[in-house]
Amino acid sequence: MKKWIFSIALSLIALAALQAQPRPERGGGERVKAMRTAFITNKLNLTPEEAQQFWPLYNQFEAEQKKIRDKFVPAKDLMSMSDAEAEKFLNNQLDMEQELLDLRKDYLQRMKKVLPVRKVAMLPRLEREFREELLDNLQQMRANRGGAAPQRPAPRN
Repeated sequence: MKKWIFSIALSLIALAALQAQPRPERGGGERVKAMRTAFITNKLNLTPEEAQQFWPLYNQFEAEQKKIRDKFVPAKDLMSMSDAEAEKFLNNQLDMEQELLDLRKDYLQRMKKVLPVRKVAMLPRLEREFREELLDNLQQMRANRGGAAPQRPAPRN
């Protein structure tokens, strides 16, 4: 009987300890956005005037990209689609990629009006570097917590 009571008490203490652990914030998107802003501002060495003109334009670009991607989200899982639905999905993906490319071309022209062309040219590389750094940090956090983090393939040069 004592063992049973002891095991229940121990379970309750462990449960209380788990509940007290800090949880990852759900508003991580804003934190990532702030990190990206700092990373790109630093790497591009933006002046205050450049940053003031660039960031509203960049944020608008990001929002329009999201709208395009959201427009093409499939209604159901790919594995449950018929061949005709899968064919339509593939065509929609190509349409989405074309819309995103057209949008990127438009915004790169707009950005060249507020930033020197070299800084605009560096932007895609810096976006990729930021994503890679963010993924590395996430994997490191998971490893530190003891969770299994998937290994990222080596970068292609």
